[in-house]
Amino acid sequence: MPNYRLYLQRILNPAAESFNQRVSKNELELHHVFGTNLFVAHAVDYIQAIRKAAGIEERRTTLVKVFDERFGVDGGRFRTKKFELIDGINNALKHIQLHDKRYAGLIQAYGTISFKCLVPDNGQVLCLLDGYRFDYSRVVLRPAINALLGWTFEDPSDVLEFARGEARAESLSEFVDEDDPIDQMIAYCNPDCDDCGESESSCLCGTFVYDGSAGSFAPNFNVTFDFDDVMSRISGAYRRDD
Repeated sequence: MPNYRLYLQRILNPAAESFNQRVSKNELELHHVFGTNLFVAHAVDYIQAIRKAAGIEERRTTLVKVFDERFGVDGGRFRTKKFELIDGINNALKHIQLHDKRYAGLIQAYGTISFKCLVPDNGQVLCLLDGYRFDYSRVVLRPAINALLGWTFEDPSDVLEFARGEARAESLSEFVDEDDPIDQMIAYCNPDCDDCGESESSCLCGTFVYDGSAGSFAPNFNVTFDFDDVMSRISGAYRRDD
């Protein structure tokens, strides 16, 4: 557990900070993405080792398949597939191409996966798979990083709780004061894309392809948001227009 905390502190955290800066400026090169992808994939090995020490026996492939659900990875597309893709692309880089039997499910869903599926494009890195063309860094890698680094580990017991899947990593989208109606309204009026994490003016999902269909801006509205209720809390003079 101390090793995992050091791994986050010394390697993943600084690598993620540099990566996120390059993402926001569209200054990514291919080796930046492959390097960060490796660091994220390697975090799974630490989590598995902690779980094994706690008496949880499972194959790594099993942990990877449920990692997104268990550790709260955000994003609409690939909501339960991000770490499978991260792991698959990492292994495709190491082994040139994925092993057909070991990654049968992933290959069936996305076709042949090799290191060539990531392609640099004007400071971004696109992922090209059967029926897919999208910004890999924003849609897959950044949400996974945020999930891993969104938790504060005060001591080894916090790490163990996280590794067991008993604590959800805080997502960047959860930093809205749900008791403040003004904060709620601001978040509602300025949603980010649930797929790429960008604002509507910056979202490029409309130029991408997901599962054979054209993408679009997917606002991450709070599904429980009630406009009239929030407005009445902001202003006592507000009256619902029936």
